[in-house]
Amino acid sequence: MRIFLTLPLYSENQGEFELRREISNYLLQSRGVRSAPEQILITAGTQASMALICLLLALREKTVAMEEPGYSGVRSVLEDQGCYIDPVPLEKDGLSVEHIQTSRAKAVYLTPSHQFPFGMVLSISKRMRLLKWAYQTGGYIIEDDYDGEFRYRGHPIPSLKSLDEQERVIYLGTFSKSFLPSARLSYIVFPPSLMVQYLRKFAAYNQSVSPIIQRAMDLFMQTGEFERHIRRMRKLYQRKHQALLRSIEQYMGNQVKIVGEKSGLHILLKLKGVTAFELIKNGLQKGVKVYSPSRFWLNPNTEGNSYIMLGFGGLSIEEIEKGVRLLASCLP
Repeated sequence: MRIFLTLPLYSENQGEFELRREISNYLLQSRGVRSAPEQILITAGTQASMALICLLLALREKTVAMEEPGYSGVRSVLEDQGCYIDPVPLEKDGLSVEHIQTSRAKAVYLTPSHQFPFGMVLSISKRMRLLKWAYQTGGYIIEDDYDGEFRYRGHPIPSLKSLDEQERVIYLGTFSKSFLPSARLSYIVFPPSLMVQYLRKFAAYNQSVSPIIQRAMDLFMQTGEFERHIRRMRKLYQRKHQALLRSIEQYMGNQVKIVGEKSGLHILLKLKGVTAFELIKNGLQKGVKVYSPSRFWLNPNTEGNSYIMLGFGGLSIEEIEKGVRLLASCLP
C-alpha cells in the first residue's frame, strides 16, 4: 500500500530509501563497495552528479585532474563549473600518478576499472599510490565506475572505493549501461562526512529523479531480476564482443590494432595508412557509422585522428559481422 500512497508525492531528497538500500547491497556484492543507504544520493545522470560534487567541494577556480583523453561529458561540466582542468597523460596501466603528485589538483576524476575511451585498467600499485596522495593532501578521488559489470577477460576488477580506508573516494555509478539510458538514473556514494555537508548545504534541493522510476528499479532489484538481467546481458554482450573481434581479425587483419578489448561496450581501432576522418566518411557512404574519439582530448592533436571507436551493444551479431566487412572494404 505504501507504494501507491507515496508515488504521487515528491521523492525523499536523497532518493527513495528502499532503492538506496538495494544499491548498497548490490555494490557490496558486485564491486566490493561498503556503504550505508544514508551515504547514497540518487541523481539524474553522471553530469548531474558531477555538477553537485563541484558545488559541494567548492571546486570553482580550483584545479581538477582528469585523464587525457577522458570523458568529454564530465569535462564539459567541470568547465561550466569554472574548474581548471589538469589533463593527466595515460600510461599502459592507467593515468600517470607522478603527474598528479606534482599537480595542484584538489580532486581527480578518473575511470579506473575501464578507462574511457582507451579501456586500460588502473594497476593496483597506482591505485594505492593515488589513495596515498589523497590521504596526504586532503584531495578527493572521484571514481566513475560506469560499466564495471561488463568484463569479458581476466578476473573481476575491484573498485578503487573498495580499497579506500580513509574515505577520500567519491564513487559514481549509473544504470545507463546496465539497464536503460533513458531512465536517467545514477547515484553517488559519498564519504559520510561529505554526506553531512551535502544535507546541510543542499537541504532545499528536491530530488530530480522520478519516484516512479526509482520505485520500479527498487522492485526490479528486490526480486533479484536485476542481477539475472546483468548475467544475461553479460553473456549476450560477450557473444557480440567475440563476434566483433573475430570479424575484425577475419576482414581487417593486421591493417588495424585493437585497443581496449577486455571489457565494456566499445573498442578502439588504431588505424594504419588511413585517417579516422577518411574511414568515417567512406564508411558512411556504405551505411556503416563509426566514431572518432578525438573529442575526448582536452588538447586536440593528431593522435586522436588515428583511432576510430566501435560500439556494439545495440547491434545483432549479424549486423556486427556485416558492418565490419563493409568497413574493411573502405581500408586502403
